[in-house]
Amino acid sequence: MNVIGITGGIGSGKSAVAAMLREQGWTVYASDETARMLMETDADLQQAVVELLGPEARKTDGTLDRPFIAGQVFGPTPEHARRREALDRLVHPRVLQHHLDMLERHRAEGLPLVAIESALIYEVGLDEAFDYIILVDAPEELRIARAMERSRLRREDVLERIAAQVPAKDVRGLADVVIDNDGSLQDLQRSVNLAALVIGSMPDAETRADTENA
Repeated sequence: MNVIGITGGIGSGKSAVAAMLREQGWTVYASDETARMLMETDADLQQAVVELLGPEARKTDGTLDRPFIAGQVFGPTPEHARRREALDRLVHPRVLQHHLDMLERHRAEGLPLVAIESALIYEVGLDEAFDYIILVDAPEELRIARAMERSRLRREDVLERIAAQVPAKDVRGLADVVIDNDGSLQDLQRSVNLAALVIGSMPDAETRADTENA
C-alpha cells in the first residue's frame, strides 16, 4: 500500500485537491479534520489544552473555544510561538496515532493507496513516512486572499500562519508531484487528474525495494 502525503501552506488549495482526489475514489484523511475531531471528543486532550492555555480555552458548554485558542497560538511574539509548539506537542502525536491506526486497518483490507492531507509534513519531519508527496502551491497574495475569504481571517492573521510554515519554495524540490494552483477550478481539476495518474502508476514500497535489490 502506498501512503501519499498532500501538503501545502494556508490558502494553497490542498483541501480542494484532497476533495477532488476523494471524488476519484481515493481514501484521504485530513489532519485538520482529525485534530478537530479529537479536540471535540478526547476528554484528556481537552483538559490538557485547558491546562496549557487557561480556563478561557473552554466555553461554557464544555467544548474548546477554537477562536480563542487560535488567538493564543498564532501571533508575532515568542510567547505565541511557545504556546503553538506546546499545543502541537499535545495534538500531533494523537493525530499521528489515529492515522497510523487507520493505515494499519486499510493495509489489512488490501487497500492499494491512502492519502493524508497535512500542512505540516515537512515542518515536523514526517516526509520520510510517506511513499510519495504532492505539494500544492500558489502565489502568496493569492493564498492570502483565499484564506481571508474562506476563513474570515484578517490579513495579519494569515501572514502569521504563513510565517509559521516552511516556505513552499524550500521544499518544491523534495516533493514527488507539485501542483501550481494559480488558475481556475478547471485548471486545478486537470492538474489533479494528471497527479492522480502519475501517482497511480508509481510502484509501491515493496516493488521499489525489490527493484533496488535486483
